[in-house]
Amino acid sequence: MSKTTLNIPHPYEDGLAESWISTHRDNLNSGKNITYAIVKKDTDELIGSISLMLNKTHKKAELGYWIGAPYWSQGYCTEASQSIIEFGFRELYLNRIYALAMVENAGSWRVMKKVKMKYEGIRRQNVIKDGVSIDLKSYGILREDFYRQHNR
Repeated sequence: MSKTTLNIPHPYEDGLAESWISTHRDNLNSGKNITYAIVKKDTDELIGSISLMLNKTHKKAELGYWIGAPYWSQGYCTEASQSIIEFGFRELYLNRIYALAMVENAGSWRVMKKVKMKYEGIRRQNVIKDGVSIDLKSYGILREDFYRQHNR
């Protein structure tokens, strides 16, 4: 649903998906971000995407995800988020991973809670969407928290 996202245009016109996908390799090669498709294990059906927008200078990344509405509340986003957070700490040696969600996007911040991110507060009127100032909930997890939770 584009109403509770910042980066998904509506209407989503023909060609936008291909244009967006075509940026992934350059973004990966330049170290800007890593984006993965989320697919159903049994069918390889594409159901969403997940990414880490990297800030190598500060060893942190912003977690972002999107799941198609027919697949909400089935654990797909939580599973993908857990995997990419683990990848971020174990393979990219990040110190911090954070995520932001519109206050009214309860599904998104519930995922953040499920993957053990800590609530860090409200970023008041942090963004403008359709000419309206929007508050964002902020969640984050530190490398040390991740390893403490996983006893490693």
